[in-house]
Amino acid sequence: MRAEIFLVGLISCLIVAFSQPSFALWLGPIAASMGYAFFWRAIAIYPFWRQRFWRGVVWFTSISLIQLSWMSSIEFQGYYILFVWLGLSIGVGIQFGLLTLFIPYDRPLTFPRILAIASAWTLFEWSRFFFLCGYSWNLSGLSLSNPYAIQLASIFGVLGLSFWVIFTNLVGLRALKRKGIPNYAVWLIVAAFPYLFGFAHLSFHQRGMEKNQEASFSCLLVQTGLLPSERTYLGGRDMEYLSPYYQWERILFLLKEQKSADLIVLPESAVPFMWSKCVYDKSKVDRVFFNAFGPAIADFFPEEALPYRKDQKVSNAYWVQTLSNFLGSEVVIGLDHEDETGKSYSSAFYVNPQGPVFDRYDKRILCPMVEYLPFSFLSSLAKIYGITDFFSHGKEAKVFNGKLPLSVSICYEETFPQNVREGRLKGAKMLINVTNDGWYPYSLLPSQHFEHARFRAVENGVPLVRACNTGISAAVDSLGRAIGKLEERNSKEKKLQAGVLYVELNPYEYPTLFTIWGNGGILSLCCICLGGFLILKKELHW
Repeated sequence: MRAEIFLVGLISCLIVAFSQPSFALWLGPIAASMGYAFFWRAIAIYPFWRQRFWRGVVWFTSISLIQLSWMSSIEFQGYYILFVWLGLSIGVGIQFGLLTLFIPYDRPLTFPRILAIASAWTLFEWSRFFFLCGYSWNLSGLSLSNPYAIQLASIFGVLGLSFWVIFTNLVGLRALKRKGIPNYAVWLIVAAFPYLFGFAHLSFHQRGMEKNQEASFSCLLVQTGLLPSERTYLGGRDMEYLSPYYQWERILFLLKEQKSADLIVLPESAVPFMWSKCVYDKSKVDRVFFNAFGPAIADFFPEEALPYRKDQKVSNAYWVQTLSNFLGSEVVIGLDHEDETGKSYSSAFYVNPQGPVFDRYDKRILCPMVEYLPFSFLSSLAKIYGITDFFSHGKEAKVFNGKLPLSVSICYEETFPQNVREGRLKGAKMLINVTNDGWYPYSLLPSQHFEHARFRAVENGVPLVRACNTGISAAVDSLGRAIGKLEERNSKEKKLQAGVLYVELNPYEYPTLFTIWGNGGILSLCCICLGGFLILKKELHW
C-alpha cells in the first residue's frame, strides 16, 4: 500500500511539475484535469491532519523546486540564491499543505466545499503578489496556457485559470471517490470547458483579425545577446566588459540591414550609463555612426544641448535620438535614469523622430537585493556582491502616445496582471516589455517569463512585443499567439544569440472582462464562494 501511494504521489508530482509549457506543453491538460486529484486520492487514507499536511507540503515543495530550478544558477547571483530558491519552494509548499487540510477525510466532497477549496487556493496564489517584490511565478493556471484554454484568461485572468484547475481536479477527486458514469461525465465536461470556450473565442476574434488585415504595425526588436558581465562592470570579471562604444556599434550594425519599421524596441538597461549623463566623446560617437550609416547620418544628429550634449560629451539620449531621426522610427529603450533630486530609476524611454520629445516610465516593481534594499540589515550582504546603489520605485503606469498608444512594463513587472492592466485602462493599444533575463543564462527562466507575456496579451485583448538582452524577444498577437520569436540561444552554436526580429503586427484589439474588473472579478467570486460556504456549511449538504 505504501509503495502504491508513493508511486502515485511521484507520478502526479512529475505531471504537475512538468506541465508548464517551458517543460512539456502536452502535460498541461493532464495536470489541469487530474494531476492534483490523484495525489489527493492517494493520501486520503491518512486519518490524521498532520499526515496529510506534511505530505502536501513535501509534494508541492518538490514541484516548486523543479519549476524554479533556474534559480540554481549561481554564476551571477552567488550562493544566497539557493536559500531563496529553497525558501520560496517551502513557502508555497506550506500553502498547499494548508489547502490539503480543507479536503475532507471522512465527509462527502460537496460542490459548495469544492468551490470553497478552489477559492482558498486562488486567494493563496493572489497573496503571493504582496510579499516583498511579489512572487508571481508558476501559478497553477499556467498549465492551461495552450492556445485554446488560455483564452479563458480574457474573463478572469490567470488567477481565474488557477481557480479552474483546482476546481476541475476536485471534481475529479469527487468522481474517483463516488465513481459512476454521471460523476465522470461531470468531470469531463468541467475539464473540457476551457477548450470549448477557447475554440469559440478564437473563432470569433479570428474573423475580426481577418477584417483588420490591411492595418499593420511594424516593429524591430533588438536582442543584444550580452551577459551582465559583458554589458557592465562586475567585480572580478572586468576583463569580460565590452566598451560602451562597441556595444552601441553592435546595435547599429544589427539595425543597419533591417527594413524600416514604425517602432524599434531595445531591452532593459540596453547599454551602460544613465539616459542623460554625458560621458561619451562626441567625435567617437559620430565616427561610430558614420561607420554604420555613412556621411548622410550627419543631418540627423540632435541640435539641442542637454540631455543630448554637454560641451564635447554626449549621452545615451544622443545615440537614441539620432537613431530615431535617421531611421524615422519611434524608439523604446530601457535605460537607467537619475532625476534632479538624485534618485535613480530603472526606466523605459520613448523617443520619436519628431523630437526633441521624449517620455519616460519608471519601473515600479523592483527585485529585492538587486534593485532595492528591503531591509537595512541586508546592506552588508549586498556589498559582498558589489551592490551599493539601489533604485527608487516608480509611481504610476504610463502610456506613450505614438502611432499606437503604447504601455511599457520592465522585466519582472510583466508577470503582474494588475499592473499591466493599468496601462490598458489608460488607453494602451499595444503592450511593450523590455527585459534582461541574463542573470540566469542558459536556464528555463526566459521560457517561463515569455509564457507570462502571452497571458497579459489575452487578458487585455491587445498585442504585445518584448525585447530582451538575453531571453526570448518576441511578438504576440491579442489572442496570445506568438507571431515571431528570437530565442535566447542559437540552436546550432549553443551560445547567447544577438539579433533583430522584424515583425508586422495586426493591431487588432478588443475589450475584455478582465480589463474591466481585473483580479477583482475572480477575487470577488472567491470571497463569495468561501464566505458562503463558511456561513452556510451546516445547511448545505448537496
